[in-house]
Amino acid sequence: MNTAWEKHQELLEELDRQKKEREAREARKRQEAEEAPLREQAIELAKAPVDLTRYRNERNLMLFPFCSTAKTKRIKGIRYVSADGKRWLEVTANYDYGMAKIWDFDILRFALSKAGEVAIQVGYFPPYVDFTAYECLKATGRDTKAGKNYVWIEEAFNRLVSTTYKGNIFKEDESKSEIFTLINIEYIRNPQVKIERIRMHFNQRIQESAKLRGLLTIDKTIFQEESGIKKRILELVTVSMGRESNWTVGIERLQALCAHEGELKAFKRQLKEYKLPWLMNFSRALGGGENVTFAATEPSS
Repeated sequence: MNTAWEKHQELLEELDRQKKEREAREARKRQEAEEAPLREQAIELAKAPVDLTRYRNERNLMLFPFCSTAKTKRIKGIRYVSADGKRWLEVTANYDYGMAKIWDFDILRFALSKAGEVAIQVGYFPPYVDFTAYECLKATGRDTKAGKNYVWIEEAFNRLVSTTYKGNIFKEDESKSEIFTLINIEYIRNPQVKIERIRMHFNQRIQESAKLRGLLTIDKTIFQEESGIKKRILELVTVSMGRESNWTVGIERLQALCAHEGELKAFKRQLKEYKLPWLMNFSRALGGGENVTFAATEPSS
């Protein structure tokens, strides 16, 4: 009798699960139908040149170490675990191309900025954006006449699309992990065999994050920064500080967040050399080690 009851309960649970899945599918279909006109309008705008009112990035890309901060080719992976052990990220490089570099992410910052403008105008974040290599170089502050920069774009694409990620960074449910890449690329070459027109597809995680939380504004000077660690610090401190007047982090954790491979004392020496838009102080941590505090030079509004 107990066995029959258990099977009956299992059947009810299975029927309930199927009902919930069916309702979720129907809700998605209704939402897609409602958003179809906005999606079409957003895609049309995403195909055309857009004047950027500001530059933007996705919050998780600013917060976690998604790329190499070294100018040399990096093959060694990144393994990051949050202080509470709940969030984790593994970054794996392609052996031939190496890991995506923080300067390669300038292309992604530009593409997200364009998609963000479209979303503001239409109310829908496009699944992809089109742009020319010239537009990208100009927006990121690079010489549009230098042939080496067009070569860099192609090399950057190789690294961006071949670097893979594993973890739960984009998941609301921390128990669920996934393996993914951030973007896909299509491009057309001109008669001189240079990349000319580009279509960048954002993966579902970036699209959902942008729709739910929006994108964060970044300072255009980030594009001009030559130091990989400083470039990383500029975004990381901005997103971590938020509306607060300061942010304190252990120096070893900061080193991990910056994907720095060298010795801790070398990392600290680099930090001290940077001219940053915040006051920076070092202090002893209660449990041992050292903290770094970044404080606003003016009170936050």
